[in-house]
Amino acid sequence: MSKKKPSFVSELTYLISECPRCQSINTPETFFKDRKDSKFATDQYEAKLKEIELRKEKLKTARDAAYNTMLNSVKAINIGFISERLFPALESFRFNHNDCRSTGGDPIDYVVFEGLSTRGEVDFIHFVDVKTGNARLSPRQEEIKQVIKDRNVKFRIY
Repeated sequence: MSKKKPSFVSELTYLISECPRCQSINTPETFFKDRKDSKFATDQYEAKLKEIELRKEKLKTARDAAYNTMLNSVKAINIGFISERLFPALESFRFNHNDCRSTGGDPIDYVVFEGLSTRGEVDFIHFVDVKTGNARLSPRQEEIKQVIKDRNVKFRIY
């Protein structure tokens, strides 16, 4: 263990303390002079340094975990955006991709005019939202779903 005074101690001139044993007033410099009881102060100082290092490690670990979580979320969102654009081109997509009209993805991804491209007649209109992974409908999308289910849909000409 080092009995050498840390460099920052001399900058702490505004701090004073009272010794609980002898009631003498001390500055931080006092604990690092060559005195018999300075080993206790040095031990306390080194213990605090170790505690600070442990806290730094915990903070770094927490920061890294938060960063990784954020990075994974961003990747999932980006994959979702890409999937939304590619989805109509997949064979498993039940609609003709020529019947799909993108709405820009918010709050619904596509309006599908079923039958338009093959027969020139619209048999049915579908509102389609593409979800990947564990994604669920947003509250706004749930509201739109309910409005459609309740048949509160109108056609307007402006």
